[in-house]
Amino acid sequence: MKLRFILDVDAMKKIVFVSIITITASLAVLMQVEWGMQKFTDTLNVNPDNLTELKLSLPSDSSYKTTDDHETIQEFVGYLKTVKYKKIRGNEPSELPMSGSMIYLYEDEDADFIVLFEDKVLISHYFYEMKSGTIEMEYLRKYYHSIE
Repeated sequence: MKLRFILDVDAMKKIVFVSIITITASLAVLMQVEWGMQKFTDTLNVNPDNLTELKLSLPSDSSYKTTDDHETIQEFVGYLKTVKYKKIRGNEPSELPMSGSMIYLYEDEDADFIVLFEDKVLISHYFYEMKSGTIEMEYLRKYYHSIE
């Protein structure tokens, strides 16, 4: 009877050891995952597929250019969708440039806004860091000048 108990204890020790190793390895993998990544469409209060108007202003130009052409708007939305965003904790970045591009998105009566800085963006009152890709100022300039 005593021998059987000793064997059971050894088996339990092995099970506990394997369990600890498995849990530790799983936690190490889970800690590496970027859980806070969001797609552009997840950050908006309006539906990007149903936008009726877009207004854009560059930091170097104080005037806005507006388009209501669905195809032109979807081209811009498609570009913004290529970037992944991570919400900044505390919703306050440590530093921001003094100026940024301002974009208004309209879906009929509803509106949303985006302020683009260098590697950060303010979308619907929340700050995000651009993690996967960036929004190039050169693209914004070309798009801005293509709007008539």
